[in-house]
Amino acid sequence: MKIFFFLFFVSLSLIITGCTQEEKQKEIFSIVDEAAKSYFFIPENQYSGFNIDPYYDSLLETSDVYGKNSIKYEKAKALLYSGRTIEAIEIFREFYDIKKRTYTVVGLSNEEEASIEKMLALSYLRLGEQENCLHHHSSASCIVPIREEGYHQLPFGSSEAIKLYKEILAAMPWDLESKWLLNIAYMTLGEYPENVPKEFLIPDDVFRSEYPLKTFPDIAPHLGLDVNQLSGGSIVDDFNNDGYLDIVVSSWFITHPLKLFINDQKGGFIDASAESGLDQIGGGLNMIQADYDNDGYMDILLLRGAWMDTLGLYPNSLLKNRGDGTFEDVTIEAGLLSFHPTQTATWGDFNNDGWLDLFIGNESSSKDNIHPCELYLNQQDGTFKEVAAMAGVSISTADSFHYVKGVVSGDYDNDGFLDIYISTINSDTPNILLKNTGMDDNNIPRFENVTETAGVSDIFSSFTCWFWDYNNDGLLDLYVPGYGKGLNAGAVTKDIAAEYLGMPHTAVVARLYENLGNGKFKNVAKEVGLEKISYAMGANFGDLDNDGYLDIYLSTGEARFSSIIPNKVYRNAAGKKFQDVTTAGGFGQIQKGHAVSFADLDNDGDQDIHVVLGGAFEGDNFPNSLYLNPYDESKNWISIKLEGTASNRSAIGSKVKIKLGDKATGRFIYREVNSGGSFGSNPLTMHVGLGENSVIDEIEIIWAGSKSTQLLKKVRANQFIKIIEGEDKWQVLNLKKLDFNKSSPPFMDHHH
Repeated sequence: MKIFFFLFFVSLSLIITGCTQEEKQKEIFSIVDEAAKSYFFIPENQYSGFNIDPYYDSLLETSDVYGKNSIKYEKAKALLYSGRTIEAIEIFREFYDIKKRTYTVVGLSNEEEASIEKMLALSYLRLGEQENCLHHHSSASCIVPIREEGYHQLPFGSSEAIKLYKEILAAMPWDLESKWLLNIAYMTLGEYPENVPKEFLIPDDVFRSEYPLKTFPDIAPHLGLDVNQLSGGSIVDDFNNDGYLDIVVSSWFITHPLKLFINDQKGGFIDASAESGLDQIGGGLNMIQADYDNDGYMDILLLRGAWMDTLGLYPNSLLKNRGDGTFEDVTIEAGLLSFHPTQTATWGDFNNDGWLDLFIGNESSSKDNIHPCELYLNQQDGTFKEVAAMAGVSISTADSFHYVKGVVSGDYDNDGFLDIYISTINSDTPNILLKNTGMDDNNIPRFENVTETAGVSDIFSSFTCWFWDYNNDGLLDLYVPGYGKGLNAGAVTKDIAAEYLGMPHTAVVARLYENLGNGKFKNVAKEVGLEKISYAMGANFGDLDNDGYLDIYLSTGEARFSSIIPNKVYRNAAGKKFQDVTTAGGFGQIQKGHAVSFADLDNDGDQDIHVVLGGAFEGDNFPNSLYLNPYDESKNWISIKLEGTASNRSAIGSKVKIKLGDKATGRFIYREVNSGGSFGSNPLTMHVGLGENSVIDEIEIIWAGSKSTQLLKKVRANQFIKIIEGEDKWQVLNLKKLDFNKSSPPFMDHHH
């Protein structure tokens, strides 16, 4: 199949060369469609739910009596994962009844037979979610501890699940996964904690927050932003240059189109997916934005193929913003067409020429399925040249392969060159820190693997990651949430339950590598309260309460339906400790979390949080959330939009130093322009909390690439400003504060 698809592309590329732009656009659509037919909508792809009945029925017809039940069991799982829950329940219930009568089900393996009760209970639990959280969705749905507004009105699914989990636990009281899910089921009915059998109770005090953060209500249903799809990406930025922040979301399912919501400047959003042309583009797990051609308009890179292993041979899409409200796919003419499974990339000017380059981290799953990473240098004419091997960043070979899940760039050693950190899900090799040592004679950046010498060579499984300055000392630190179950088989749920109960577990915990300023890092996760299970897929950072310190939102989960674990949020307490504020803030969503974006969408001076929800399987959809920040003007802030002239126009990689107060009582805040973490994109316009300071003494900018510095003094807080490289004065942007509750009653339930 690989050979066929490659030959298809080669022949197609010969035809494309002399095509018009409209014809090229059609051809890239054709390539994506062909990839979908070859790799997505086939029975071998467990995620697609494609052709379940004909596929399994044909197997049943040719199977002997002994093998039929095993095929039916697999069909029931496929039905559950594709959203056909009642049909799955019928098969699992049939097996359950047989097992009750005869103590065994002929033809099932020991593992399948032992899991009948759990699969049936899980199916009922999912039925309850579908009937209540999806079909009668409210802003409180599935947020633990579940409040009254989130209780199930149709109790059948959870009630049946409770019966089964109590039965399972009576036989196996040590089963932490079933104990956790039993407590969740009681929560959905409003019977937690009082009706949970004492021996199976997870006490409600384990959910207590460590700081009284105000509650952030989910207003996505109210604004029509509760897109009900699967796992995907999120970008919040200004795509039409009106100064107001818009939202783009994706879903990884190949036929799910991108959605563009334009800020209407009146307290709402307009779905511009069709008129922008983005509704013709689909199937990407993640996205990142940048003005790659320095034309003043924000473009999008859509990443495809993640998790698909040998079936992940999809092209990414570079979507050029035409500046007239529409986008075009310019992947082919830009020289970015390749076929590798990926979901992660980072824009940066790696050779300091004032133009953004692109590093893509690809997933190599075995020595027979190698997908080297890619580094594309911007040729300043709308095209890119791939130089990964010459730059020393290909990474994966047959002898040493890496399943890359996160890449970020930042200048950690303040030498003026952007470095790269690579996070992999491999549990037997370390993540990789690549130091940019400067350019060779051909202006190609050269990188050195400094993982060992920098002190970041821990071997652990991880996913998302980012560079940030968590303690405002002027040095970029590294945060890497863990993503692994350790020695426990099955879902991560049992580890989460163990951690809540204070019991031992073997799950991977997060690393926070503090930059020591000498080229080395030290893991301080334990000292600051972050040495915890994170199991984060998407994640990002921002300032919840405008104190000037960056906080964390972790979007959690895994593909299994039993991985029902809350998203987690940590408040940064002055760079000394991180406090769990998940419950206080109302963030404990137990549906699968993916891309996260911090952004002040309503221009009220604090950062709201947009989260893409939904899992990998076709039947694991869930509406996205937008958490409205309630802090408003309780503390001071500044919004800074940088525009490069000698440096790249997006100013990505530029460093900002903010001085507050005098020498005796003052402090500094440091930021580097980027879109945040590796899964979910914040605006490239910086929002900086200033605490009690109403005037900024100094803003110092070191512009990326050009290394020129700029100093502005006595800037008033609580305003939106634009700084252009080389200009002595800043511009004040007169943006309106928006009322998201204006057009209709706030926080209303939304029915699908």
